[in-house]
Amino acid sequence: MLFFGIGKHQLLALQQHVREHGLTPRVHGNRGRKPKHAICYDDVMHVVHFIRYYADERGLPQPADTRGVDNVPTVYLTSDTTKTNLHQKYPTSCTEAGFRVIYITASKEIWRTCLPLIRIAGPRDDVYAKCEKLRRGVMDAVTEEEKLTATDSLRNHILLAQNVIMFDM
Repeated sequence: MLFFGIGKHQLLALQQHVREHGLTPRVHGNRGRKPKHAICYDDVMHVVHFIRYYADERGLPQPADTRGVDNVPTVYLTSDTTKTNLHQKYPTSCTEAGFRVIYITASKEIWRTCLPLIRIAGPRDDVYAKCEKLRRGVMDAVTEEEKLTATDSLRNHILLAQNVIMFDM
């Protein structure tokens, strides 16, 4: 056999491997072991339960699609919720339950693969949440100025929503 571009120590290691194992490929020492940072099934299920609980608590379920195979409705979270904001609430849940904290990239991947029917509504689709927020602002206003500004913003929002509805028809 001819070997070019190989050092003395690599050549000696190859010779020793051929003497011990014959002409078989060399195998890395960590083969078959899982890395310590690998995500286990329990960690995935904890993320799934956390997102599902949050969606059940704060999500808006849509009517089930008639074309859907499993007839499961899509749940929309409000547009002010982001995956990053939701993930910032996740570590406190993990420390309380004694689970390992999963980083945001893995959390987003789990959300994408395991919970595709939980989505975040776009700002245009999330008119209901904005209406509720403005109504709460009117109810929580204390001074006359706050009440006037809150009612003006609610009135403007209702007029804008009516114009959009009339324009779409």
